[in-house]
Amino acid sequence: MNFPRKTTKSPREHRIQRFGEILPGALCWGVLILGVVLSFFAPVAAAIFIIFYDLFWLTRVLILSVLTIMAYARLRRNQKINWLRRCKKLGEKWDLTCNKVYHLIIIPYVNEGVEILEPTIKSICNTNYPLKRIIISMSCEKRAGEEAWKNQEKIKEKYGQRFAGFLTAVHPDNLAGEMKAKSGNANWALRNALKFLKQNNIEPIQVIVSNFDCDTRAHEQYFASVTYHYVNNPIRTRCSYQPLPMFNNNIWDTNFVVRIVSLGTSFWHMIESVRHERLVTFSSHSMSLTALLDVGKWQSDIISEDSAIFWQCYCRYGGKYYTIPLFLPVSMDATLADTTWRTMVNQYKQLRRWAYGIESFPRLLRVFANPKSGISLWSKLSITFTMLEGRISWGTTSFLLLFMGWLPLMAGGAAFNEMVLAHNLPLITQFLMRLAMIGIICSGILSFFIVPRRPKRYGWWKNLSFGLQSFFIPVVALLMSAPPAMDAMTRLMLGKYFGSFWVSEKKRKK
Repeated sequence: MNFPRKTTKSPREHRIQRFGEILPGALCWGVLILGVVLSFFAPVAAAIFIIFYDLFWLTRVLILSVLTIMAYARLRRNQKINWLRRCKKLGEKWDLTCNKVYHLIIIPYVNEGVEILEPTIKSICNTNYPLKRIIISMSCEKRAGEEAWKNQEKIKEKYGQRFAGFLTAVHPDNLAGEMKAKSGNANWALRNALKFLKQNNIEPIQVIVSNFDCDTRAHEQYFASVTYHYVNNPIRTRCSYQPLPMFNNNIWDTNFVVRIVSLGTSFWHMIESVRHERLVTFSSHSMSLTALLDVGKWQSDIISEDSAIFWQCYCRYGGKYYTIPLFLPVSMDATLADTTWRTMVNQYKQLRRWAYGIESFPRLLRVFANPKSGISLWSKLSITFTMLEGRISWGTTSFLLLFMGWLPLMAGGAAFNEMVLAHNLPLITQFLMRLAMIGIICSGILSFFIVPRRPKRYGWWKNLSFGLQSFFIPVVALLMSAPPAMDAMTRLMLGKYFGSFWVSEKKRKK
């Protein structure tokens, strides 16, 4: 069954769609409102709830800390492997299959300059995979103007001869059925590449497609690792291949709030890679061209095409589609603008766009409601719980942990404040939150190992601020995590849809 488009003529499908759009936001607001109501009218119940929630959160922090360490260990191990040598040891599989594999790298962009685009191409040039088995297809948005179009031509002139093919295109505006999003531009770049593949008699089964953000710098072993996993996989066309997204190209240049958000995002994706059974594609990743064409390319009416393409394949193959974690990094830009205020606003908008990825949930519900979907009941329940629990935690945890421990004391009245429970509530919550600092200390130490070396233009004090920033995580979570998540889910709940893809501003300090 195909992953549906948002609009539908079926009244039943429309009702399911709206129910799925309303549910995540309604649950988040329901949890927060319930906490306030209980504090006023049932303070004992509110106090018991917050103690158990703190215990749950402490347990979760400890588990996630262990998973983060496991992910880092696998990252270090996979970086030391010579994946191309391992490919060649496959013997017959290498001779019959791998020697024929091409990597098609899609790089859509809007108005980014050469200083952003060129390092991406350089990182591909530095890979240990044969460049004559790599095809690059760049596409610029027409609305960006002629100067932006010329950037890809400059890069093509400088690097084009190194690859099997280097294609450029300009994506027109206002094509039928397209919203202003990355997916439309990526499809245009793919359309250009398909002509090249046909002219050179390259079959889709031979091609691995990587849809990269324009600031992505791939690890030197990345393409060899993807090739190894692709060739050595009997269901290679039923899998996506996910690296670890690290937002650290310019992490030393931005402010400590953005550093906390960027590192937190990187750690979260490391954790998700360990829990591979629930791993969904995010940002830059790879997949087979066969599957991409089978599902009709990237849907052009959705903001979060990176995760949506996974669900397109998952629904198309009746739940028999998987994401394989590679435990190799791809590095991208942290948010940075000309002023601190603009940087903060851009970071908020980026987080809101990521949270808006829940827009896939109502479409999935429509598939789950169809008895012919081929997806098991357990998978439907598991995915529904995972998506809702993740968004509810994202939108409410910071508020619950920082305010609910005190609200029953302020709103519960004199009778409640005379109880032993009232006197012990702040002591219990403070003790549990101090224990949860173990997770903050763990992430603070690991952060030094996953970022590039400090640029020489910064002194030792930058390392000191980098280490101390972890203690501001609770405040940053309150300001820059829960609010954008609630913003995105509330917009979806009220039907105030995003009409276009917000493009993160890319900036580098010289």
